Amino acid sequence: MTKIINWMGGWPREGLIPASEWEERLAKAADCGAGASGLAMSQQQVDRLQSVILDWLWRSKPQRSSASLIMARGADAVLQRLIRQSLTAGDVVLVDRLTSRSALQIFRKARLQIGAVAGDMHGMDPDALRAAIARYKPRLVYTAPACSDPEGRAWPRQRAQAITAACLDAGVLMLRDDRQEPLVYDDAVHGYSANSLIEPGVVSLGQLPPGLVAGMKFGWALGPAKTLGRWFPEPDDLVDTGSLVLSPLELQALSELLADQPLAEQAAMIRIRCRARMEQITGLLSQQPLSGLHWRKPDGGMHLWLTLPEGLEGEALLRGAWLRGLMFQPGSPFYAVDPKPNTIRLTFADTDERQMKQGVQRLFDTVQDFLGRSAPD
Repeated sequence: MTKIINWMGGWPREGLIPASEWEERLAKAADCGAGASGLAMSQQQVDRLQSVILDWLWRSKPQRSSASLIMARGADAVLQRLIRQSLTAGDVVLVDRLTSRSALQIFRKARLQIGAVAGDMHGMDPDALRAAIARYKPRLVYTAPACSDPEGRAWPRQRAQAITAACLDAGVLMLRDDRQEPLVYDDAVHGYSANSLIEPGVVSLGQLPPGLVAGMKFGWALGPAKTLGRWFPEPDDLVDTGSLVLSPLELQALSELLADQPLAEQAAMIRIRCRARMEQITGLLSQQPLSGLHWRKPDGGMHLWLTLPEGLEGEALLRGAWLRGLMFQPGSPFYAVDPKPNTIRLTFADTDERQMKQGVQRLFDTVQDFLGRSAPD
C-alpha cells in the first residue's frame, strides 16, 4: 500500500529534541522531587521558566517590557481558558474572514457569535473594524498580524498598529494570535509583534514552535499584568491533571531544557528549515504550471495556501488525493463566513525532500484526474 504523505498539519511526531531525551528529562525531574502533587515545583522554578520565555520574546529589544505570562498546554489551551473564565455564550468575537480553523472551532463550540471583518492583502481593514465594533459591540477582536494561518502573511506594521489603535480606542480586547511569529522567515520582520504588547488591552497568544520538543505543546498568554488579571481572573492550578495544563514534571523538565539549550538557537533552526521547505514546495509547484492553480509565497509559518482551478472543491479533491496517498486540509473551514470551496492548505514543514516531490506529484495527478473528468468530450 502507498505510504500516506500527511500535509494536514497537527503536531510533529519528532522534534529537534528527541522523544528519548525528553523522557530522560522528565525522569530526572521526578527524581528531583517534582511529583504528581506538584508541591515540589517551586515558584522560583516557574519564575525561571517565565523569564526564559520573556527573554526570548524580547530578544534584540533595547528595553524589556514588564509584561506577564499565563502558561498552558499550547495556545489553543490558553484560548479555551480565556473563554471559560471571561466569556459567555452569545458574546461577539470579531475575526478576519480567513483565519485559524482551530480558533473558529473553539469559538463555535463555546457558542460565541462570530463576526467577520473585511480586509485586503495587507490584513484587516481598520475602517471596517471600527464599523463592526460600533455595530456588534464585541468582547474581543481576534487576529494574527504577525503571521496568519492559513496564509502565513505578515501584516505591514502600520496596518497592525491601526488595528490595535481601533481596539484600544473602543475598549475592546485585542487578542493577537502570535504563535507563528517565531517562524517568520525575514529577520527584519521577525519579532516585531512584541512592541505592541506593553499597552493595556492587548494580549498575545504564543507557543513554542512545533517540532522543538517531540510530542509536547507549551503555550502562553502574554500581556500587561493588569490586563491578564482581568481576562484570566482565576489562578492557574499547576496541580491540575487536565489536558489544558502542564504537569509540574513537564514544567520543571522544560525549564531545565531551555536553560541547557538556548531557545533562540533552537527556534532559528526550525525557522530556517521551514523556509527551505517552503522554497522547495513552491519551486516544485512552479515546475508544473497548471492553469487556475494559484498561491502566494508565505512570509512565514509551516503552511502553503492554494487556490484551485475554478470548479474544483477542496473536500472532493482530498477524497481523490487520499486514494493516491496524500492528505491536506480543505480550505472551507478556515473561513468565518462565505467560504471558498476551491481552496486547500498544505502543511509542508515536516516533509523531507523525497516526500515533497512525491506529494506535489500526487497533488498534480489528482487535480488532473478531476480536470480530465470534467473536460468536455
